[in-house]
Amino acid sequence: MGHPVPEYLPHPPSGHSAGLGAALRSAEAALRCGALVMALASASAAGAANPPPPKPGEVPAPIYTCIDSQGRRLSSDRPIPECLSQEQKLLRRDGSSKAVVPPLLSPEEKARQDAAKQKAEQAKLARDAEARRDRTLLTRYPDRAHHEDARAKAQEPVTRQIELARQRLAELETESQALAAERDALQGKPLPQALKARVAANEGSIEAQQTILRTQQAERERLTEQFDAELGRLKLLWSASPGRPGSGASTP
Repeated sequence: MGHPVPEYLPHPPSGHSAGLGAALRSAEAALRCGALVMALASASAAGAANPPPPKPGEVPAPIYTCIDSQGRRLSSDRPIPECLSQEQKLLRRDGSSKAVVPPLLSPEEKARQDAAKQKAEQAKLARDAEARRDRTLLTRYPDRAHHEDARAKAQEPVTRQIELARQRLAELETESQALAAERDALQGKPLPQALKARVAANEGSIEAQQTILRTQQAERERLTEQFDAELGRLKLLWSASPGRPGSGASTP
């Protein structure tokens, strides 16, 4: 009985086998890297086309959209540079309109806008102040009788000062005439110092009383103008408030 003869397969040299293994491992690594790059690119594209939903409690970012000067519709999650000179619509994630972003203004347009805004604010402040004055007038003077009584009380002390100044001026004028008679009696002689002092005091008092008279007369005119202006406004307010007690009861 014969024995099997073993088969001997040829083997490549040991150096050649090591080089082939390294080449195979490099090729495999390259394939894996390429597949990973493609997967990442695909995921990035999918995420850009379909942004992930907001996390619980997170407010979703709005969407800016506009049509640029070339007729292209643009969208972004932030203001669009190509449309800064025109309106941009601000949309919610469901496509509904949230707001309109106004165009970016030039320095001149911004200055005009600020001036118009300031003018409107000043006009509003003036209207508010006028409304407060009207409420105060109606509270203080519910009818013509109350207003006339207030006019009389305001003018009474001023009128008294005017009368006192006139009376004092009359007394000083009488005193001045007496001093003039004393000077004439001297027949050109030098005036005594006492007479000079009395004349100077008389002239100073006359000037002071004339100043008081002018001041009080000016105050009386001011009060008259003030109460006349109030009355003109009150007539309008009374006529617009027919239910107020005594409104329209008095005539000019």
